Amino acid sequence: MSSHHGVSDTSLQTTPQAPQLMTLGWALRRTALWLGMLFAMVVVGMWLYNAGIDPDEATASPISPESNQTAR
Repeated sequence: MSSHHGVSDTSLQTTPQAPQLMTLGWALRRTALWLGMLFAMVVVGMWLYNAGIDPDEATASPISPESNQTAR
């Protein structure tokens, strides 16, 4: 049989700790992380938007009605 020699019952109980307040360093790290994620989303979104534009259609001129009449 084992027994608890030299260990009191009060040392086994843990007291609840008070919630810690957010520090300035924590807020700055969280803000930097948020800004980094926002920057990455904007850059990826701009890249996807630019990749979706067909360069041949962007430089092509619209067909005018006069060009259709002279082709007859």
